[in-house]
Amino acid sequence: MEEKDKNEAEEDEILVKKAQESPEAYEALYKKYGKRVYNYLWYRAGRVKEVAEDLAQETFVKAYQKLPNFRLRAYSYFSYLKTIAHNTLVKYYKKPKTVSLEELGDIAEESAPDKSETKEASELLWQAIEKLPEAEKNIVLLKYREGRSVKEIAKLAQKSENAVKLVLSRARKKLAGITELKP
Repeated sequence: MEEKDKNEAEEDEILVKKAQESPEAYEALYKKYGKRVYNYLWYRAGRVKEVAEDLAQETFVKAYQKLPNFRLRAYSYFSYLKTIAHNTLVKYYKKPKTVSLEELGDIAEESAPDKSETKEASELLWQAIEKLPEAEKNIVLLKYREGRSVKEIAKLAQKSENAVKLVLSRARKKLAGITELKP
């Protein structure tokens, strides 16, 4: 172990012990690692500030809840936080996202052949998207609801760009009987 890592682990051990004795002392760990945890999540959450902030907060809440039983090993507290952050991020991406019809309105408006059919097309589109397998649904929503590029989606979904294009193509074919999505 390098001297810097050893010093950080020793400093963390002191901070953790203080936080276990007094909950107010946990703030020192938050101040020390808050920005690093946020940055870790920000890059992996598609550089979306609100998502990164929420996930960072959830990471620290989980770490705080586990604090009474936590025992520091030969690594820094940041390594522990990063593990929690990673698991929180994975859970975030696995969680099904719900979307209102209003959010899908833009897709329906672009794809409806006649403005008078927009509401009906929107409802049909929503029902069809809901029936897609979870992985396809998430990729379709990232592309058409959030307007993300294939490259961004590939990074978020941890897939190749070609795999994302294939998923989008298959999903569009499945949805084609109801309405056409423009890439």
